[in-house]
Amino acid sequence: MSSLNETVASVQAVDISSSSSLFPGALSNALASVSSNGLLGLGLFVLLLALGVVLHRLNMERTYRRVAATTNGGEISGDELREEMFTRQGSNFNAAAATAWMLLFAAFAYFYFLTPEIFPHYNYYQVPTISSGPLGFATFGLIVLLLTLVAAAFIPREIYGYYELSRNKKVAIMLTVPLLAISIVLSVQQGTIFPHVELGSRIVAFLALFASQLALLWPIYADALGGMR
Repeated sequence: MSSLNETVASVQAVDISSSSSLFPGALSNALASVSSNGLLGLGLFVLLLALGVVLHRLNMERTYRRVAATTNGGEISGDELREEMFTRQGSNFNAAAATAWMLLFAAFAYFYFLTPEIFPHYNYYQVPTISSGPLGFATFGLIVLLLTLVAAAFIPREIYGYYELSRNKKVAIMLTVPLLAISIVLSVQQGTIFPHVELGSRIVAFLALFASQLALLWPIYADALGGMR
């Protein structure tokens, strides 16, 4: 792998002019730098998820306190409150949301761990039994989907059932499915042309990935912001 890493290092010095047609020069430089920083991307992804978990708990606790304050001394359990708050969002939306969360994890894995460019020692090519197969890219994605299936099925029900989702919020969440598909396709393209790097495509894949993550978590963030007013 040493020769491969040397190749990656040389390719990373590629001129970013290929992405200048999509973004202004300074912005292109900044996005190229950020999207190439694996630790920053991993930290940002985990931070957004962790912040969503923490804010969701705070939102539920704030709602519980408000409801308890109106019971005139009566008691209400957390389970009773959750049962009363839960709203069915519809089977089509639930299916789309579960799909979106599975694709989110898959898009993240494809973007950061498909080629050695970002994480030279932790990537798809470090597993020869998969990378040497004719369907290696598809197998890689399938493994990620299977590993995240339970979480992807659980998260939408745990999150969206306890928030009022406007039509616009639902549409935004459902639109993450094609947006994440674009991110995956562009990341796979990077894998097929590796060790060459197409920075314009990589930047678009990066933006599609994190814009989708924000859209999927936005109901939690929006409720928390509303509670601060």
